[in-house]
Amino acid sequence: MDLQSIKKDFFVFRNGIVADTLRKAGMPHKVIFGLQIPQIAAIAKALTPSSELAEALWNDSEVRESRILATYLFPVDEMSLEKAIWLLGSVRTQEESDMLAFRLLKRLHFASEILKEAEKDPEIPEYAVASLRNHLS
Repeated sequence: MDLQSIKKDFFVFRNGIVADTLRKAGMPHKVIFGLQIPQIAAIAKALTPSSELAEALWNDSEVRESRILATYLFPVDEMSLEKAIWLLGSVRTQEESDMLAFRLLKRLHFASEILKEAEKDPEIPEYAVASLRNHLS
């Protein structure tokens, strides 16, 4: 499935009330469909984890749901320490950092190493470091 097909799925599940609430709360994304996590998880279940697709979704940084869906699709066995730290440093919201830590980073055998490196890196948002720390404890 490609990005356009996935966005059609987002459109099917869109929720204007949730989207408006998230915008008013200050979400930085230009496009917010208003999907809730269980709806994003349902879309993820229909997809095969793929680095290529996950990276395309993560790089679609102006769409809230793309970023969250990406956290479900990064294959654990293909993730490197450097890539994991880069992902953590590129989160834009608390929601993204929570989902990244919960869905991917805590499952990596080098998760504690990610945390050690992230704690030393001033470029990584504090809330992202805290999120990973919370999911590892």
